[in-house]
Amino acid sequence: MIKTICHQLWNQRRMNGWIFLEILIVSIFLWLVLDPVCVLTATRNQPVGYESEGRYVVRLKALEKNHVEYKEAYEADSLRLFYYDQIFRLLREMPEVDSYTVSLQQSFPSSGNWSGGTLYPDTLSLAAKEFKHGQWYAFVNLPGSNPMKTYGLKDAFTGEDMTMPADCRNCMIISENMAVSLWGSKTGAIGKTVYESKKKKYQVAGVFQNYKHFTNTEYYPLYIYFKEKIEADPYMGYRYPFVFKLKEGVDEAAFQARFHREVAPLLKMGNIRFSSLRSFQSYIDEHSEASGINNVFRLQYALTGFALFCIFLGMLGTFWIRSNARRQEIGVMRSMGASRHAISSQFLSEAALIVTGAFLCALPLLWLYAEWVGLSLPATASSYSGELRDTTFWPNRFGLHFAIVSLVSYLVIILTALTGTYIPVSLASRILPADALRDE
Repeated sequence: MIKTICHQLWNQRRMNGWIFLEILIVSIFLWLVLDPVCVLTATRNQPVGYESEGRYVVRLKALEKNHVEYKEAYEADSLRLFYYDQIFRLLREMPEVDSYTVSLQQSFPSSGNWSGGTLYPDTLSLAAKEFKHGQWYAFVNLPGSNPMKTYGLKDAFTGEDMTMPADCRNCMIISENMAVSLWGSKTGAIGKTVYESKKKKYQVAGVFQNYKHFTNTEYYPLYIYFKEKIEADPYMGYRYPFVFKLKEGVDEAAFQARFHREVAPLLKMGNIRFSSLRSFQSYIDEHSEASGINNVFRLQYALTGFALFCIFLGMLGTFWIRSNARRQEIGVMRSMGASRHAISSQFLSEAALIVTGAFLCALPLLWLYAEWVGLSLPATASSYSGELRDTTFWPNRFGLHFAIVSLVSYLVIILTALTGTYIPVSLASRILPADALRDE
């Protein structure tokens, strides 16, 4: 069988040579098209590290001094704190609320604020100024609040829901990749001491699974710390949004309608007013649109689809013509007793050998291109990302990245070639031996 296939390929070397060259060019073009698509798809499909369903953010605002309802007497810090406490009490006592927390500086997914800081793993690194960069979230440690449950964070060791530390004073909870960045492994991270921006010492109380602030970026190290109380200032409405999780089974549409009808009018105390109620998902969708990532996806997938369609038609036509040109040969093989399966197998094997040979010849050229120009990389959330890329994520590993994109490209090409070969060969192999001899 192999000898016959090789003999046949050599006899038709002129036609096969042109097909070989076509497949070589198509392989290079297809690989370049699929590389960014594979990376974009892999990045978007990474688990985000939290749960968005049933999670909401209530934001407040302060009246401007020129507002008709503004009163200077309400600007005392003690009154601000009193009014905020009353508003938060109304929110946390809503019957639909399962858990809640008060975040600092918009510490929730896809918020407009991204805050970064530096951690030092020990006193030696502190003295040598060898820090590790990460994003930070902060929460106010109010009685009964539980940011771990509210966000749906998972323990990096057990995969179960994270639990709040018994004592949140001077403690910090870090992501898995933050632990790896600091000490090379998450194992043994709990209980260790870290120094935040040279100012304060914290003890690591837990490690949670990697977390994505923006869904279109790869994981970035994150650390969470807690404040003991709310501090009064004129910008409290921006600084301290109320975040909560709805109970299981609550109808979100009905809840939003009831909130705006019954609860929102009550959130009006002193110079403080209700600003907005929004779900995590609405923030995620808004950022995806505003950042242009949705347009990038649409454009990239549209271009890829068009390229694949053109490649499919071109290769399908090439192998279809190649097979139809040998109808008489197929008829003769049938007249000599060859089965349809044997004929199809021979033609499919020939197509597979041509495609595989051309693709293997294209790989060295693609490797040189990847080393010279570089591979597509996932989007990141910080300028420090070059030092903190997650090497367990395949797009950040050169060899594995190249192999995966090459495999996807090869599968697309080989399946197209086999389809373009099988259909005409299958139709031609149905010819009767007498008809084949007459055509010959």
